[in-house]
Amino acid sequence: MSALQLLQKSSGLTLQSLKNAVPQCVCSAWSHQSQKIGKERFLHMSSGNSKSRSKSKVLSQSSILVQDGIGFEELPILMRRATKDSFPFIPYSYAGASIREESEFDVSFRQALQGCGSVNSVFKLLEIPHNQVEGYSAAFALQRLHELKSLNTEWHEIHSFIRSAVMRELYDRVQSDVKLLASNTLLSLVECYLAAEGFSMSCLDAINEEIQLRLADNAFTITELMNLIELLEENKSAVPKPKPLQLNVDNTTKNSDFVSQTLSALTPDFEPYPDLHAPKTQHFDKFSANENVEIREEIKSKCQELYENVWIHLVSRYSEVDESTLPLVLQALSPSRRSLVPLLEKAAANIWTELTPGGVQACLNSLSRLRVYNSGLMVHLGRWAYVHVHQMDPNLLLSFLDTFTKFCFLDANLMKVVEKCLQLKGTKVQTDVLASSVEYCMSCRYLSPIVLDAAAAHLVEKGDSYQPVQLYAIVRAFGYLNYLPLKPSAFLKKAESCLWNHFDNLPERQILEVLGSLTFVNVLPKNFYSRVTSSYFYTKVGALTNADRVTALMWLRVLKHAVALDLSKDISRNFQWILEQRNTRSVFLYLDSHRVAILAMRAALDELVGSSHNHVLPFYGCCAMYLDKNGIPIEVKKDKTKGYKILGDVDKKLVLMLRSADHFTVNTRQLLGAQAQRKKNLAQMGFTVVEVRASHFFFSDQAAEVLREHLAPHIDLSAMAAARPDTELSSGNKGVRDWLNYGADEAIISDDDESMD
Repeated sequence: MSALQLLQKSSGLTLQSLKNAVPQCVCSAWSHQSQKIGKERFLHMSSGNSKSRSKSKVLSQSSILVQDGIGFEELPILMRRATKDSFPFIPYSYAGASIREESEFDVSFRQALQGCGSVNSVFKLLEIPHNQVEGYSAAFALQRLHELKSLNTEWHEIHSFIRSAVMRELYDRVQSDVKLLASNTLLSLVECYLAAEGFSMSCLDAINEEIQLRLADNAFTITELMNLIELLEENKSAVPKPKPLQLNVDNTTKNSDFVSQTLSALTPDFEPYPDLHAPKTQHFDKFSANENVEIREEIKSKCQELYENVWIHLVSRYSEVDESTLPLVLQALSPSRRSLVPLLEKAAANIWTELTPGGVQACLNSLSRLRVYNSGLMVHLGRWAYVHVHQMDPNLLLSFLDTFTKFCFLDANLMKVVEKCLQLKGTKVQTDVLASSVEYCMSCRYLSPIVLDAAAAHLVEKGDSYQPVQLYAIVRAFGYLNYLPLKPSAFLKKAESCLWNHFDNLPERQILEVLGSLTFVNVLPKNFYSRVTSSYFYTKVGALTNADRVTALMWLRVLKHAVALDLSKDISRNFQWILEQRNTRSVFLYLDSHRVAILAMRAALDELVGSSHNHVLPFYGCCAMYLDKNGIPIEVKKDKTKGYKILGDVDKKLVLMLRSADHFTVNTRQLLGAQAQRKKNLAQMGFTVVEVRASHFFFSDQAAEVLREHLAPHIDLSAMAAARPDTELSSGNKGVRDWLNYGADEAIISDDDESMD
C-alpha cells in the first residue's frame, strides 16, 4: 500500500478531496511531484512556507517524502508559487526552447569587447545600429564596462548623463531579453552584479527571478548549479568593498560625435538630470550614485535567499550527480549541509568507476574536512583505488590514508593497494607515505607483515633522514601491533640510534609513548631510562598541558614497571610488590572498554565468592582471587599503608580478564601489544589467567551462570558454600572505581613504581 493510500485510509478522504484540501499554490505539484523514478517513489506532503516576505516571491520551500527501497526520507523541495495568471495550470518542463543561441554578431562583439582596454573604447564599440544591441551584446557590454570603470579614470571625459543613458539602456535590454539568455550568461551577470558597484536593482531582480524560474523547471545542469553556488559562496565571505572612486571634475566636457550618435540611437526620449552642475563628486552613472550600505545589504539578502534555494534544489536532484560533479558538490558542502553526503553516496554507487584521480582526491579531502563518516562512499572509493591502482600516485595515496585513518575505516581493497605499492617501491617509497601506511595499520588494528617489514627495512636504510614525527609514527606501531621483524637486531639498533639523536626534538609525551610501547615486545630501552627519570625530564613533563601530562606519566609508569619487573626475577617478591602498591588504579592501556560488562562481572563475582574474597589487582586492572589447598577463596584485606594483605596460605592464584574484539588484531586475531604484555606479566607472577568474553556479561541475568561455568574448573563452589554459608554478598560496586577510572592524580609516579630494592 502506497503512502498516499495510507494517508487516504487514515483520513477517510478520497484522492480528489486530498487534492482539494491542498492550497492552490501547491496543486500544480501533484501532477508531477507524486511520481516514481527508478526505484524511488516521491510523494509531496507539505504546502510549503506560507510566511513569504514578498508577494512577488517566485519560489516557495516545501518538502517531499522519498521512498528508497523500504526506507522513507523527507527532503526539501522548491515549488513555483502560483499567481492569478497561472490558472489553468499546465505542467511543462523548461526545455530551453525560448533561449536564443549566440549569433555570429554576438560572438564577434564579445571578442571585440575583450580587446577594449578603456571605457571610451567600449562606448565607441557601441556605435552600432540600435536593433543589433540585443540581450547578449548588452550583457557582454555591461560586464566589460563594470570591469573597466574601476581600472581607469578616463571615463570622466564622457558626459555623466550620457553614461547613465547608455548604462540604463543596457540594463533595460538585458532585463527585457533575460529569458533569451543562456544559463552561462546568466551566471556571468550574477558574477557581474556581485562584484560591481552600482548595479541596476530592477535588472538584478529580473536576473534573480529568471534564475528561480529555471530552478523550478530544472533548467540548470548540475555543473551550472555548482558554479552558481561558488559565486554566491564567494559573495558571503567577501571582504567589504572600498568606496567607489570619486573624481572632482568639470561636468561640462563637450560630447564626442560617437557618444552623441549612441545617445540619439539608444535613448531618443531620455531627459537629462535637472541640475547637471550641482554635484562636485562625479560617479560613473546614476546607479553608482545611488549605491549605499542599505542597497548592498539588500543585495546580500537576496543572494542569501537564492543561495538557500539553489541548495534545496540541488538536494532534490541528487540522483543526477555524475562523475564530474560529485567532487564539486562535496567540495561545496559546508559542515551544516553534511546531511547531503548519504544522498551523494547513492549517486556514487553508479559512477565510482568513472571518477578521475583528481575527483577521488577531492572527495577524500572533502570527507575529511566535513568529518563525515560514510562507510558506503568510502567503500566505493576503496574499490576505485583497487581497480585504478595504476593511476595511484603518492599524493593520492596520502589522501586515502589520511582520510581512512581519521575514521579508523579498514578497507580490504585499500590495504591491498598499500601493500602492492610498498612491495613495488621497496625502500624508495616516500617516508610520508610509509609513515601514513603504518599509522593506518595501527589505527585499524591490522597486522600487515608486508607493511611493517617494509617500514623496518626503510628505517634501517634511511632512518637518519627521518623527521621526528615520522620516526614516532613508525617505531611505536611495532609495539602496539605486537610485531617484530624476523631479524630485529638491525631494526632495533637503528631505532635506538635515531631516537637518541631526536630525543630533544620529540615531545615528551611522544618519546615516552615510543619507549613504553617497545616494552610490549619485550624490548627494554634501558639506555634511555636515566634520561626519562631525571629531575630535568620530570620538570618538562610537569609543564605539559593536563591531557598530555596524564598520557606522558602513564607511559612513564608503564616503562618503569617493565624495568622493575625485569630487574627482579623473584616471583614472590614481584607479586608482593604489586600488592603493596598504594596507587591501586589501573593503567588505562589495560582498561576494558565495556563498562557494563565490568559492573556485571564484579556483581556476579561478589555473589559467588563474596566481596572480601576478591579484589582489583593494582596496575593491571583485573579481578584477582587466591585459593587455598582445598580450592576455596581466601579472604583479602586492604590496608591503607601496606596495600592488600592475603589472610591465609595461597596455593593457587586466579585472575579474571575480560576479552573483547578491541584486544586483538582484526585479521590475525593476535593479542595487541598491551594485552600480550599484561597476560605475560601476570603469568610470570604465577597467576592462572581466566579469560572471559565481555559479551557474556551484557545481560546481567546470565552473568552469574557464565562466571560459575568459567570458575568451576578452578574453584570448588559447593565446598566454598558449605564452608562459608553466611558469606557476605555485595552489590559489586566496591572497588569498581579502581578499575574504571584513571585521572591526573593516579598518573603521578610514586615510589611504588621505582625499582625494587
